[in-house]
Amino acid sequence: MHFGILGQPAIWRQGNEIRLNTRRSRAVLAHLLLSPGHSASAENLMDAIYGDNPAKSARNQVHRGVGELRRCGVTIDVQDNVYRLDATPDTIDAFVFLRMYDQAGRQTSEGEHAKAAETLGAALELWRGPALSGLDSEAFLTEAALWNERRLAAVEARIDALLVLGRHRELIAELQHLTDQHPLKERFHAQLMIALYRSHRASEALQVFTDMKERLRGELGTDPSPALSDLRLRILRQDVVLGSADLDADVPRQLPARPGVLPGRAGELRGLVEALTERPTSPLVVITGSAGVGKTALALEAAHRVSGGFPDGQLYADDLGDPAEVLAGFLAALGVAAKEIPEGAGARAALLRSVLAVRRVLIVLDGVTEAGQVLPFLPGRSGSAVLVTSGSPLALPRDAVTVTVAALDARAARTLLATGAGARRMRAEPAAADQIVELCAGLPAALNILAAKLAARPQLSLRRLADRLAEPSRIMGELRHGGKGIMSTLMRGYHELPAKPRSLVRRIGYYGIPEITTTTAAALADVSLDAAEVMLEELSETHFVQPLPGGERYRCHELMLGFGHARARAEDGQCDLDAAVERAFGSWLALTDAAHESMRGKDGSIPRGTAPRFRPTGAPAWTGQGSAWFERHIDAHVALVRRAASKPETCWELAVAPLALFESGAHLDKWLESHQIALASVAKGSNVRGQAVLTYSLGYRALLVGDHIGAARQLREALTLFQRLGDEQGSGLTLNLIGDLDRMHRTPATARETYQEAAAALHRSGDTIAEAESLVGLATVLQSTGDEAGSQSCLDRALSLCREAGSLRSEARIRRAVAMHATKAGTPEKACPELIEALEIAIHIGDRVVQSDILLDLGTTRILLGDPKAAFDDLATAEEIARVAGMERTARRAKLARAFINGGGLGIHPTS
Repeated sequence: MHFGILGQPAIWRQGNEIRLNTRRSRAVLAHLLLSPGHSASAENLMDAIYGDNPAKSARNQVHRGVGELRRCGVTIDVQDNVYRLDATPDTIDAFVFLRMYDQAGRQTSEGEHAKAAETLGAALELWRGPALSGLDSEAFLTEAALWNERRLAAVEARIDALLVLGRHRELIAELQHLTDQHPLKERFHAQLMIALYRSHRASEALQVFTDMKERLRGELGTDPSPALSDLRLRILRQDVVLGSADLDADVPRQLPARPGVLPGRAGELRGLVEALTERPTSPLVVITGSAGVGKTALALEAAHRVSGGFPDGQLYADDLGDPAEVLAGFLAALGVAAKEIPEGAGARAALLRSVLAVRRVLIVLDGVTEAGQVLPFLPGRSGSAVLVTSGSPLALPRDAVTVTVAALDARAARTLLATGAGARRMRAEPAAADQIVELCAGLPAALNILAAKLAARPQLSLRRLADRLAEPSRIMGELRHGGKGIMSTLMRGYHELPAKPRSLVRRIGYYGIPEITTTTAAALADVSLDAAEVMLEELSETHFVQPLPGGERYRCHELMLGFGHARARAEDGQCDLDAAVERAFGSWLALTDAAHESMRGKDGSIPRGTAPRFRPTGAPAWTGQGSAWFERHIDAHVALVRRAASKPETCWELAVAPLALFESGAHLDKWLESHQIALASVAKGSNVRGQAVLTYSLGYRALLVGDHIGAARQLREALTLFQRLGDEQGSGLTLNLIGDLDRMHRTPATARETYQEAAAALHRSGDTIAEAESLVGLATVLQSTGDEAGSQSCLDRALSLCREAGSLRSEARIRRAVAMHATKAGTPEKACPELIEALEIAIHIGDRVVQSDILLDLGTTRILLGDPKAAFDDLATAEEIARVAGMERTARRAKLARAFINGGGLGIHPTS
């Protein structure tokens, strides 16, 4: 089965046309044929048929159009409302035409003008009328204009070839017809002038120019181009070269072959074509983007699409290391004799401008690294154009058009992968396909390699390939097939970087964590914070990292991490790499110390180890809010714990560093995940204190989520380890939590002894914040047994310790205890001010556990004060915060209290 869009959309089977009776079937067919092998959603097809004003029945019309095509024998697969037509480019007249046009270009460049004319003649015979005729939506009109321009370019190229062959007389009638059809197209007029002049009809040739000039002035208010004016002067002078049949034999056609499939690039291509063809001055168009994003493929496709508008040739260079040498090559290609090419880049650039002044030439410069490489090639007058690709922004003239190419979106990336994997494999393993796309960062260079590998290895499952790619040490090796590899592509952008940013790329790769902060970069590179910021900005400009919101964080994609890791292994010593990562760990620990201190005070009530800290030069004093900082970096933090697994002391310190955030009820899953990683690390390294601290922390977690049995077991295990080590702080912290358990289980005598033992141990260790916490627990127990004076004394002492250490969280908890003491003493009116002040502190530090507890107390206190509406609001907020934080016990108590207010008959007392 064959298909056509060069005319009205059509289908042929065994040479016989199958008639399509409806516009909808022709529109659906045309849209699917314009991108053979690609998929289109129902929405895409609706847009193609109706544009911006779809009918109410548009979706149904699409389905009916697909059904009509299927009844004609056309194979159209559909999955998840996405359609794909089973047709290869060789079965579609438009793409056969393109292939023959490219073939003719190669024949011309090799001097085979007769073959080129024959090939172009056969290509033009494929046309049955204007492309996509009968389809008038905006999308089709735009595509039709492109294809019709290609047809005219082929006509021009065929006439050029025949002129070279000396067949000027037989071309005159055809050219007269073409100039009548296209009265403003200068190329046909120039070809007619040449044909007439060579046929000894110079006066008629000059009249063609005069008529064209009058028409342009009358209709557009412009004059003929310099190239056409120059041709007139050469006719007047009876230029000997002009009479030669070899006039166009030296037109350079240096563009490499068109690229293959380019899914997801329609918008960029439209912008490039418009910039190259519709600007009045000589356009300079720059394509920028990361290495492997497909800049070269995009440039070549755009260049081929507009090549017909540059009849005097297309020049191409992909090595700008010596601009003078490239200039000499271009001048020779444009017909300048070797002896007439001057020495020096400046003189050669001046001569190139003179040659281009009367010609229309497209110059493509691929892989430019700096603006100085482009400037010598810029034309001085309108008519020619320069198309540039670069991995980084260039300081070029203001009127340059820059098109930034991003990675492919997931849909386009899947389409590209499917060209090798096939639709069946993609459907069979959709999750693996998505993972491959993500691991390739949407880079066409990587996806093309994998598509080729999957096509060559039908037995290779997508899941197996995805698992291999997920290993940083293997990803570069997996992205290599058939002599092509992503490493060489990325190396080009890498070598454009100065030495220090290149070194940072390697160290980030060896570090292996996608999220990078300025502080981490400074530690890895062992430079000041300012220098690290500059290097990250350079890496961002060249797309090795991407900035994240907020200004101090960047993301390095896993593919780039794999590249950096491979270069680190190849270029750096192991000791230097290990030292860099050690500094990064140390800088992060220093930040977590500061963040924790901002939440809990200087002593902090958190066990610390001996892992080294590191502070980059120029790092400012801490000014942030600890809870917000931990919240923002929690994912990166867990990744860091995993990265530090080979260093037990560092690993466990990192794992417990966010304890102040964890105990607020946030990220209970990450609390567990990080500690499981660290426990495996300390067990392997026989780090007993690390095991004790982690077990204590997990016991705390179990207590918060209401798992009292698990909490008791883990806390007893931690206490045994701490006491074996003689660790007073660890023992005191653990005893404090055991005292909480005893109090909850209503064994006041045991709880009192435990809290007293905890306070004594913590006093000996010097941890005043934790000592204050123990005194609060002890005050609560004493109050429950009627010892009001003892309870108040403990609270006063705790508040004093807390203020000395500057711990806001502890102050909030102590004020809550003071309020409850007042309520139980029969003076609830004294409790409210304390609870409100405590709530403000808890909100300020972002502690959700303390917030929910205080709101619960405030609500029950307001019940006693006879303010049920305010009480209900407090209790509702307490329940909501507690549920989000995973604090089910608090949430249940708040719900019961609200039920009491609503008349549920359930009495409730202030929390103890």
